[in-house]
Amino acid sequence: MRKAAQLGYNIAMKNYGYILFDLDGTLVDSKPGIFHGIRYALDSKGIECSDETMSKMIGPPFRVSMKEFLGLDMPVIEELITLYRGMYEVSGYRESKVYDGVFDMLSRLKAAGKKLAIATSKPMKFTSMMVDELGLAPYFDFVGGASSDLTREAKKDIIELCLDFFKISDRSDVLMVGDRLYDIVGANEAQVDVAGVLWGYGSKEEMDKYKPNYVFSSPLETALAITGAK
Repeated sequence: MRKAAQLGYNIAMKNYGYILFDLDGTLVDSKPGIFHGIRYALDSKGIECSDETMSKMIGPPFRVSMKEFLGLDMPVIEELITLYRGMYEVSGYRESKVYDGVFDMLSRLKAAGKKLAIATSKPMKFTSMMVDELGLAPYFDFVGGASSDLTREAKKDIIELCLDFFKISDRSDVLMVGDRLYDIVGANEAQVDVAGVLWGYGSKEEMDKYKPNYVFSSPLETALAITGAK
């Protein structure tokens, strides 16, 4: 039976050896740069979009979110992605900041001997730039991101990339940590456990609907539960 954490409590959980983290909305607040990039791309094509809709587009690959929330055809989506990436590469990624408590969480997990990886649907090029810029690189044994084309974009595929790197055969030793339904669905498809977090772009309602194994309200709560600390 899947069991979600009661918010505010340090619950007992399995002793996972490998912890995979989503990036946007889990480790990093990247919303300002993503918003500016999307707005620039849409304005360039004269496409209207509310801030509320743009918020929903943070998390899944843009090829998915632009189709789902804007109803655009793929040729138009590819043009928008090119415009977005052009701006994001210059300045957008620098508008991100690490959430309060994340560095402490990562330090606690490393000290406890956990193997850490990033598993994000953000293109690998931008992921590497952001991880280096924000000082996250020393905490991770592996950084997995999407390919620039369609060959590796779904969260399940990114998780599998991480599993391959660590040569993991026992998937029960892996925990995916993310803020959106796409992290939960991807983890389920990859047959690994998943923890949802509420400090990013997801919501309690989303967690209630998609039912991750655990739900945490802060980086400290996450670290304490994973390490079994009191």
